[in-house]
Amino acid sequence: MRQLRFHAIFGIVLLVGIAPAYAADPGTELNRVLRDYRTAEQRLPRDPDLQRADDGLQSYDSRGEAANIEARKRINEQVRASIAKFDPAGLRPQDRLSWSIFKWQLEDEQRELQPGVEEVSDLLPLSQFDGPQITLPRQIEWRAGAPWKRARDYDDAIRRILNFSHWTDGAIAKMREGMKRGVVHPRAIVERVIAQLGMFATPDPESSALLEPVKEISASITGKDRSRVTDAYRSAVLGELIPAYRRMSDFLKTEYLPHAADAPGLSAIPGGKDLYRYLVKSETTSDLSPDEIHAVGLQELARIERDMEQAKNDAGFQGSVAEFRHYLQTDPKFKFKDRAAMQAEFERVRDVVNRHLSELFTSVPNIPLSFRFYDSFAARDKPAAEYSPGSSDGKRPGVVYLNDWDLAERPTYTSEALELHEGVPGHHLQVSLAIENSSLPRFRRFGHETAFVEGWALYAETLGSQIGLYRDPYQRFGALSFDAWRASRLIVDTGIHWLNWSREQAVQFLTSHTALSRTEAEEEIDRYTAMPAQALAYKIGEREILDLRERAKAALGDKFDLKQFHEALLKDGAMPLPVLDQKMTRWMNGEKTAADASPPT
Repeated sequence: MRQLRFHAIFGIVLLVGIAPAYAADPGTELNRVLRDYRTAEQRLPRDPDLQRADDGLQSYDSRGEAANIEARKRINEQVRASIAKFDPAGLRPQDRLSWSIFKWQLEDEQRELQPGVEEVSDLLPLSQFDGPQITLPRQIEWRAGAPWKRARDYDDAIRRILNFSHWTDGAIAKMREGMKRGVVHPRAIVERVIAQLGMFATPDPESSALLEPVKEISASITGKDRSRVTDAYRSAVLGELIPAYRRMSDFLKTEYLPHAADAPGLSAIPGGKDLYRYLVKSETTSDLSPDEIHAVGLQELARIERDMEQAKNDAGFQGSVAEFRHYLQTDPKFKFKDRAAMQAEFERVRDVVNRHLSELFTSVPNIPLSFRFYDSFAARDKPAAEYSPGSSDGKRPGVVYLNDWDLAERPTYTSEALELHEGVPGHHLQVSLAIENSSLPRFRRFGHETAFVEGWALYAETLGSQIGLYRDPYQRFGALSFDAWRASRLIVDTGIHWLNWSREQAVQFLTSHTALSRTEAEEEIDRYTAMPAQALAYKIGEREILDLRERAKAALGDKFDLKQFHEALLKDGAMPLPVLDQKMTRWMNGEKTAADASPPT
């Protein structure tokens, strides 16, 4: 479930007691509020809803959860009252943006703390998509090209292992409480997590890949440190990590799975619709209701399917769109023959885009972009590709992880749209520009408002024809297939979580209206099940950006410059869509004033 950006606790109420009259620089005071609130988050008690018995077992403590929520409510109210004392008109432009973003996030937290929302979310800790059982092995994975070179690298991994063991016991306690209340994960999610756990709950611990980091320790770690980290790391893996995987696996198989829900959506559990209503608002940062979003999806899909008909005709295919889709799915020439061919294709697309990037963008990132493949233990439950940011100093590149699981089913004709989305000018360009902008407050440099970030990446797919791509009618159809998939998300996500659709109904809808295979459609539906409303943000964000571009064109006429529009949109980092709308409206007004004041040529 969605993670809040900021939290606070009752024990630090005084840190937000800001005086009504501010010093000469209100921006300094605002930054102090932001800094103190982040400090408060770090001091939160861990798992206040859990208590440990004398035998070491954890159990759910509803009183601790209620007390924590009430404490956070009090802090939220006080901080909102404090920032309400600022006059945004009196703030510098960047401080005004920080104020607006922070204000929206506090209001989002206020909604999340309403009765029944946080409590229900807390009882659903599993995710096959990005749960700790998958992210931890990736964090500590041994890579021959990048070995751990310091003793503290091992110490950090040991801390993560101990935290995972703690998380496991806490998650089990929460799921037991959820079983009592009828708040349980769907069967499909539980089965996927059980399969993931099985890869690490090995009967032969010595053969575990998790021990690889101590089989080839860097020569830079010597003496007592070398023997210490070897013993401590082995002890953590064999005594904590693998037993934790086994405990969770045994619990899910024997206790939880028999009680798992058959229906995939939140609408099937007590309080689920209230939680979904909150998540829709939080993920899309819009005021659209689930029913309105469902209707938008149907309208978008109808438009895209008309364009697909044209693309099919451009390819010279004589049959229906469904027959053309089947042709693309089954003809071997539209499949990658091996990993090397897949990587080479994505590198080709990246290079084409980079040659044209200056035609549409004033600023481009210094952080390089590379392509790698998912780890085998994660690939089955991962999407076709996924972006991981690089470091601000450029020493670690941004990485697009490619999925070669079931390689024979991976299409070649969607490579251009997929690279545009995950790489340049999609996630890599947008995220890297924000990270590299050291003048932004940290919470904006590394912010991840889903509607903005994913909306931009989806918008980036629409730029292909302007930067040397989509010349091939098959790639053009592939891009439209992706667009139909994203529109379908609006329909199936609201379908399963709001309109009581079954898993099979949702899978059938995707296979009927997109180029996804049945296997891919099942993976997608299980992703939407585990991450309610997250998939709505893509299309809603893209529509907002396209609307802003059309408004800017109308306002500026022949003075409209797409490069300057992109620069204005991206330079301040990610933000909620209402804040983006306000910012871009100010930019349009400024550009129009400047254009009107300039002498005619």
